[in-house]
Amino acid sequence: MVLLTIMVLGAATLLVTQLNRFSGSLARDQRTMLALADAKAALIGWAASHPQRPGLLPFPDQNSDANYDGNSECPSPVNLSHLTGRLPGLAYPCTDPRAGLGVEPLDGYSEPLWYSVSSNLIYDGSYPVINSELRDKPNNWITVRDGSGAVLSDKVAAVIIAPGKPLGGQSRAGAAPAIGNYLDSAIAVAATYSNSDLDLDFIAAQPNSSFNDRLIYITIDELLNQVERVIVRRVRLCLAAYAGVSGGKYPWAAQLDGSAAPEYTGDFGRNFGRIPEALNIDATPGSPDAAMQPTWNCLTSLPYWVNWRELIFYEVATGYQPGSGATCPACLILDGTGSQPFVIMLAGKALAGVGQQRTTDLDKGNLNNYLEGDNADGDANFENQPVSAAFNDQVF
Repeated sequence: MVLLTIMVLGAATLLVTQLNRFSGSLARDQRTMLALADAKAALIGWAASHPQRPGLLPFPDQNSDANYDGNSECPSPVNLSHLTGRLPGLAYPCTDPRAGLGVEPLDGYSEPLWYSVSSNLIYDGSYPVINSELRDKPNNWITVRDGSGAVLSDKVAAVIIAPGKPLGGQSRAGAAPAIGNYLDSAIAVAATYSNSDLDLDFIAAQPNSSFNDRLIYITIDELLNQVERVIVRRVRLCLAAYAGVSGGKYPWAAQLDGSAAPEYTGDFGRNFGRIPEALNIDATPGSPDAAMQPTWNCLTSLPYWVNWRELIFYEVATGYQPGSGATCPACLILDGTGSQPFVIMLAGKALAGVGQQRTTDLDKGNLNNYLEGDNADGDANFENQPVSAAFNDQVF
């Protein structure tokens, strides 16, 4: 009985010890995943709300200044070695705004997070062109693989990595240890993939004695989905400003003519076209166009509008056009719901499968090179559909 009691107590002690270790490991994993999620949300929010170029991402914090101080570094010229470093939580001195992400999440081992960014989304002496067509750019994206080496995504805008505790051979002493002291390598089938070799090819393997990186990533689709909503929201604000001085009516659209280059001035009597950058001046006293003209720069004053102007279309219902009574029933229908005074259509990338081309001025003046389905047939009905090889409009 004494021996049995000793054995039971010993087994219970071992079980409690193992449970405590498991509980501690689970808590650290939870803190790590929360830190990665917080960092991802902060990066997307910072990029989508960027005042100069929505979608722009910051440079990482590297050790070229002999420390990791939370500030982005601003290399020039830029090469692959400049695209991976610590997540920059404090400041971004490269361009306006000068603020960093405003968060400095730590993983479950109290280690700062690491970050890699695609060169398609950084300021390299000039701002990149960021709009819906960026999805179609074939090069310079980050690739993320699973533990077998299979590609999870090769259109990654940014990767965030929690380094975990130091493994064998890693030393994090000093102010600015090299990246290899934080990020690891893993063997997948017959190939070895390293998260510290600065080649923008990352692996998300299962943790083991030689690999404990945990990562999360942002695809270009995830990022642009948020950026596009910001752009449309700002277009809405401009239209709302017009309605505020016109008794609830909205401006004429800009010309859309497949036989000529696109124009961006409101065309008297035109309900469908692109967003007007200048209004059609009606000489009638009290005309809302005349009243709004001095302040109708809410889009053209935005430094990034030139990258989006070609892709955004607009229709105003006859019941809400200039000179109307600003009432339905002469309204538009979106996804089966009527009473819409206007709709905004955002074209996605050109769809090769339906023959869309946007190279020449004539291409750019042809609606069918941008919109699909019910959105391109000229009636009062508009639709959203799941994105496919034959449809990628977004209608708001």
